[in-house]
Amino acid sequence: MSDEFLLAEDIEETASPAWMYQRSKLDQFQNQIESSFTAMQTSFDYLMKTINKNPERIIFDVENIIVLGNLATYTIPVKSVLSKLKNPFVGGGGLQATRTTRKGELKGKETNVCIQPDYKNVSELPGCDVLDSYFLMLLNDDKFILQKDHSPLRRAMLMLYGLSVSPASDVMKTWIESTTGGEYKPEESAIEIKGTHGWKWRVSDANPLVNGFTIWFKKKHQRKWTKVVTDSTNFEYNYHYDDVLSILELLSDSPRVLIHDEPYASDEYFMQQVAKHHAPVAQRIENDRAEQAVS
Repeated sequence: MSDEFLLAEDIEETASPAWMYQRSKLDQFQNQIESSFTAMQTSFDYLMKTINKNPERIIFDVENIIVLGNLATYTIPVKSVLSKLKNPFVGGGGLQATRTTRKGELKGKETNVCIQPDYKNVSELPGCDVLDSYFLMLLNDDKFILQKDHSPLRRAMLMLYGLSVSPASDVMKTWIESTTGGEYKPEESAIEIKGTHGWKWRVSDANPLVNGFTIWFKKKHQRKWTKVVTDSTNFEYNYHYDDVLSILELLSDSPRVLIHDEPYASDEYFMQQVAKHHAPVAQRIENDRAEQAVS
């Protein structure tokens, strides 16, 4: 193929100390900076448009921007936003965690949520574009919470409201039932889910004196619930089972996992409590102890 048909991008650029080359690179750099300023102005215009369209839901106090979502209230320090826009080279990348309180409240129970805009090339976007997208996500939190990548938002809602009826219970019911196969009953502050061997499990956080979750079971053909764990914070690995979704994952595979899998696949405390009601689990524990004694 002759040189005249070579595409420009196929020709490798060679640096040169020549004045013409240096001047062209300086002009290129200047044009790129000016283009970024133009993009920043455009993104700023979109950001202000979003804020001006929602004067009742994007409000300000002395030091914060407050976004009133459909599920919760989000408080964002103005100083942290401006520092990112003024100098993106300072600090880590991405948006900081946002203080989150119950819908319509600024005080009381709170948690932090760290969610990022849904852009693969977010690092290449103007800062105001990222902020605009973030505000829109918080304004429409009831839609974004159902997207796969937004587990931090789902966890935040569970931390704020638990399993009781709340502004988030309808969307959480949709998510929990579609992903776990369980039946979420907000009016009872409970979730019921099928296990193995014909068992059914029930998890609740209705008791205000219990720090974690209370767990019941029904064996096949059993009519009444049997309480097996009063407080899940007693689990040996309670740091792993500190949210209801992790507990549901364990229960959906129980009692099978307690009988057949390695002990670390479940929880020793939970295994011991179930063993009081199910002979195969008790036998498993006895066999494990016997093996440990001779090893």
